[in-house]
This record gives sequence, structure tokens and C-alpha cells, in this order.
Amino acid sequence: MLIEPLPVASYAPGSFQFRREARMFADMDSFRALRHEWDNLAAAAQDHSFCLTYSYCELAAEIALAKGAGVAVAMVYEQGELRALLPLAIYRKGLLRIARPLGCGSDEEYGAPLVHARAGDTVIAEVLHAALEVRADTLEIRFVRSDSALQEAIGPLKQSWLLPFIPKRLHELPGYSIRLRQFERWDDFSATLSKSLRADLRRHLRWLSARGQPELGWCKSADDAEAVLTWLFATKRRWAISRGLNTQYLMNEAVRDFFVALARRTDLSTTPLVTFLKLDGRPIAASVNLVSPQSFEGFIMTYDEAFSAGSPGNLLQEFCVKWAHANGRDFDFRPLYAAYKVHWANRETLHDTHTLFLSARGRLAELPLLAGYLARALRGVRKTIANSLDHRWSALHVTAVRRALRR
Repeated sequence: MLIEPLPVASYAPGSFQFRREARMFADMDSFRALRHEWDNLAAAAQDHSFCLTYSYCELAAEIALAKGAGVAVAMVYEQGELRALLPLAIYRKGLLRIARPLGCGSDEEYGAPLVHARAGDTVIAEVLHAALEVRADTLEIRFVRSDSALQEAIGPLKQSWLLPFIPKRLHELPGYSIRLRQFERWDDFSATLSKSLRADLRRHLRWLSARGQPELGWCKSADDAEAVLTWLFATKRRWAISRGLNTQYLMNEAVRDFFVALARRTDLSTTPLVTFLKLDGRPIAASVNLVSPQSFEGFIMTYDEAFSAGSPGNLLQEFCVKWAHANGRDFDFRPLYAAYKVHWANRETLHDTHTLFLSARGRLAELPLLAGYLARALRGVRKTIANSLDHRWSALHVTAVRRALRR
């Protein structure tokens, strides 16, 4: 049932007529009424993340409504045809109502809307303005590419007063991807990788093979997916705790449960939602992947550190990249620097996360934003000091060894 119809603005720039709306939903029956239009838009979209598909957002909406959150979809129509949508969940946090794109609960999905391939930049600006009409105090949009039309549309909107004074390195993240579709043959792409990486992959596979029977693949049954996902999130949680990282979504089972439920709604025979590297039948590396018609997105990955010498994460990465190439997809490593991404990627982008203020009360979010920036700066200082000490210790160790050899 539609519980809160919001104002619809209609106008005709040039010869085109647009209509935008932000529709609130109180139950899944009314949400499911969008499926036909949603699927048609996804089929006509030039490129999009799997997190914008109806099946992904349907599950996210079910969970949000069960938790008492609001669910809304911002939409733009051109001459009666749906051209763009942005699905949102609205949660209460203290005094604030916070809107963010529907997702699995990790808050790590891209925040871009689903847009028709023939839609122009005006449509992207319009769907963003439709999202601004929801009953919330702030709207969070994550990982917006700096050279995108969405970034341009966000630019003039109300954001933090602190933003002009915050160094870009504290709120911009590098993103890495591989344009695989430009390579007709796998060997053509493989030739662009460094010789050392290719040699290491062969050597690591031999190392693992000497210790058991390695198996690379993906889960083709819901039960296998659940078992591997349980291992993945438990292993990732231990990794985070051992490094003093308070990654919220790893500290409970909600995100794991989301993907377990998603696996039961997905055709796993053709979709590598959960990939793995097993040794004698036991996982030693695994990845959750968001696979859309044009992109393979490595969403969450981990490996067993007991097998670090065999680099199981890199071997699983190679398997995923090979699958993407063989099935006509580009590969997306997602934002955040990691050395292994640099070794594989042939494209680098910049991404920013935005908090837009929709009400005066939304300005209460300024303090948490400042605290977040300060925490990132402190982590950066600690990392720099740690790296400096490591380099000095290594230099002292080398010097001591040389002196000992001279004696």
C-alpha cells in the first residue's frame, strides 16, 4: 500500500517532458508492483551494478521493512516511460532520519541510480532531485565517481560546511577496474600483466597442489553457498578483529544472512555469486560477487592466512577475472587501494561519498562527519608512522647483517 505520496514535479525542458516522483511503500505487495517496469529499465540500462537489480532490492526492501525502516523509490519518467530510479531505505538514528540506497546492510554498494541507456544527464539530475523529496534529514550516496554526471548533479547541493576544508585524500578513494571487453582473447589481456605476476600465479598454484587438491569454482547449490558464506564471513571477521578494525557489518550475521537468502533466489547454475578456492574440499579463499550483464564486481573477498605462501586470494582473483572475460564482462575491484588491485587493473578512477542535507535538523550530522574525517586522518598518521618504523627497522637489520658478515 502507498502510504505517503510525495509531490510530483512536471516540466518540459526543450522538447522533452519529464515527471519525477518519490514513492513510499508500507508493504511488499505495493513494492512488487514495480517489478515489470524495473526489469524493463534494467534491460535497457547501459551498465549498472547487480545491487540495482529488482531481485537484490526486493530482498533489501523486505529486510528494511521488517526492521521498521521506510522504503522509497525515486523515479523519473520521460513521455510516460520510466527512465531512471533510485531505491532508498530510510532509517532512524537518534534524532535523524537517514536515507541511503537500498542494500545488503554493509553500506558498501555504489550509490548511483539505475538509468536508461538513452537517458541524458538531465534525467540523472532529475532522479537525484526526486530522491531529495523523501521524508528524511540526510541522504547518503556512496562511491560516486568523480567524473560522472551524478557527481556533477550533486555539486551544487547542500553538503557539509566542512567539506571545503577537508583534504580530498580523506574523502576521495581510488577505484580500480579492468576493461576486459576490449580484449578478444584472454592471452591478449594476460600479456599486459607483469611477468612477475604471471610467474607468481603459476608458482603459487604449484605450492598449493603440493599440499592437496586445489579446486577453483563457484557455488552451484544454495546449501554450498551457505556453507562457503559462513566460512567467508567468519574468516573475514577474525581478520578484522586481529587488526583492530571495527568493521560493523562483519560483527554480526546480517550481511551473511542477506547473501544466503539471495543465493536461494539466484540461478546459481549460471551466476557465480559465491566463488571459492578449496583445498581438499575445504575453502581457503572465497568471494561474494555482484554480476551484472556488463560487469563482474568483486564485492567481499577473504582467504585463509595459514595459506598465505600460496596466495589463494590472487589465484581466486585470476579465476574470477577469467570468468568475467570469457562471459563478456569488465571486472570491477571497487574503491579502496590495495596493491594487488594495482597489479591487475588497467583503469583507475576516483570516488567520493556524499551526505546531502534535506532539513535543518540534518545539520546535526556535521559532528559525526567531522569525527569520521578525524578518525581517517589519525589512521593515516598511524599507518605512516608504522611504515616509517618498518623501513627503519629493515634498514638497521640489513646494516647489522652486513657488519656481521664483514667480521
